[in-house]
Amino acid sequence: MAEVIKMPRLSDTMAEGVIVSWNKKVGDKVKPGDVLADVETDKATMELESYNEGTLLYIGVEAGKAVKVDGLLAIIGKEGEDFKKLLESNQTATEVSKTENASTPTAKVESANASLPEGAKVIRMPLLSDTMTEGKIVSWNKKIGDLVKSDDVLAEVETDKATMEVVGYEEGTLLYIGVDAGNAAKINEIIAIIGKKGTDVSAFVAAEKSGISSQAVTTTQKATVASSPNLEKTSISTTEPSAASGDDRIKASPLAKKIAAEKGIDISKLNGSGDGGRIIKKDVDEYVTAASSQKNNALGN
Repeated sequence: MAEVIKMPRLSDTMAEGVIVSWNKKVGDKVKPGDVLADVETDKATMELESYNEGTLLYIGVEAGKAVKVDGLLAIIGKEGEDFKKLLESNQTATEVSKTENASTPTAKVESANASLPEGAKVIRMPLLSDTMTEGKIVSWNKKIGDLVKSDDVLAEVETDKATMEVVGYEEGTLLYIGVDAGNAAKINEIIAIIGKKGTDVSAFVAAEKSGISSQAVTTTQKATVASSPNLEKTSISTTEPSAASGDDRIKASPLAKKIAAEKGIDISKLNGSGDGGRIIKKDVDEYVTAASSQKNNALGN
């Protein structure tokens, strides 16, 4: 059965995303983990992965164009499958949603004790698939008090479709962890807060839990992820089981996996220089350079 791929909300202020480029075209075969497109949000450029297998039947927005959060990006299904009814039903659902949003006022409750301290940034459970309602924290790669860089992987999250790496895209100290490893968090629930060392966020956390945070809350709000103000090439990536290490996972960015596959490199043999040993593009490039140098030296001898 064909599946609709929608624009996820990838930052706390994101209203739409611009398709920088499509890595697949209509008619191409798609596997889970394939990067469908590069998407530029208001804070970062990210790789959008597929969690479905099949044929790319339809692309809803051209490269260079923007699409609203929850807007239709693509449809994946069986080759030759009729997806017109799916398009029609999606259009109807979009129109109904717009009507509901227009008639539903934004609920905003102010509290002097509920404001987020200056410089602190909230990391919430992101909406990573159309059917996701919650995510389970598989493990935390950081603990409270640790310094965090913008490209550090904070945690691994298991959704209904894949195990994902959650990157904070913020720099500072990890001040708060809202969900212990092994437990699940609902979409949009706070999973962490990053800020200046020593910042007290307890009042904000208490207010958030009681539903009186001074930040605007809407009935239609969906998952958010705090993102870096720098438009770097970043990603939220699936992790795959390692063939050589049982339950261990090979941690690698989608871009690193893609380059390694194109060059015929066994990525499990690489040493990762990223956070927690994560393999990044630089590691693949250095491996290629080293291999080329060794080959040239051998020929020279």
